[in-house]
Amino acid sequence: MYYFIVNERGGSGKALKTWKKVRKALDEKNVTYDVLTTSLETTATILARNVSSLDGEINLVVVGGDGTVNEVLNGIGDFEKVRLGVIPTGSGNDFARGLGLPKNSVKALNKILDCGAPKKIDIGKVILDDGNHRLFGISSGLGMDAIVCKKALSSKLKDALNKVGLGKFIYVIYTIQTLFTMQTATYSMAFDDGSTVELPRTIFSAFMNFPAEGGGVKMSPEALADDGKISLCSAYGIKKIKTFFDFPFLIAGKHGKLKGFLQKDSSTFDIKTSAPQTLHIDGEYGGEVTHIRIETVTKKLSVLA
Repeated sequence: MYYFIVNERGGSGKALKTWKKVRKALDEKNVTYDVLTTSLETTATILARNVSSLDGEINLVVVGGDGTVNEVLNGIGDFEKVRLGVIPTGSGNDFARGLGLPKNSVKALNKILDCGAPKKIDIGKVILDDGNHRLFGISSGLGMDAIVCKKALSSKLKDALNKVGLGKFIYVIYTIQTLFTMQTATYSMAFDDGSTVELPRTIFSAFMNFPAEGGGVKMSPEALADDGKISLCSAYGIKKIKTFFDFPFLIAGKHGKLKGFLQKDSSTFDIKTSAPQTLHIDGEYGGEVTHIRIETVTKKLSVLA
């Protein structure tokens, strides 16, 4: 039995078109399934919570973008029972990319249906000062990339670009705009090995479970989702104009040896900032913060990939 959570409003209508193709393929293959659709009242988090409370092993497939996947992760009540698959419909699709799932919806479905033993991967946890926490599958971040995500969430331009299959370029546009208007801050970080670092004039800090975010930007090319670590990529202490010219290297994942970039793996991070910073969690706005803790939840999620 497969349960499909469909965000019909996702991708400026693309998700609904994708679901129709998937449903046709399921019917042709005589697969037993149930479909649950999101609404303003019933989020993917609520649907995932309800499904994961059922008895027995649960094959749960998300038809949606990275935001819908994040909602589902934060709704799963019992990770031991749930096996998660993803058919990507968003503009970024970094979760599906990290799992090696194809963009073609029917090919992605076939990979999910043909999966034998699921793979166990890590997920990240962001803990706020008030004790609340939120899980992430791809990444969390502070600074520029979080501001870009916040802008993209309410962007009419993103909706227009999504309709012609160019939605991920909104991240490039907003990144350039944000770089030259944002205020930097000093970040103080502590890692799981007891070491600490202070990063002046920090432009962004990305905490990666998969190599790429923002529609394929390889922040941490060597990141592995099953190594018990989160991979940090931080840009700091360099002039904004230099950062601008470093972007091609960042997009290509060739920034590791550039001055002003720090990359480090750790199972935990404790971050304090000298001024409030915008936080994103899998591209979703997480608020303005001066202190967060990030932890790796090792081999927590079973994925159909």
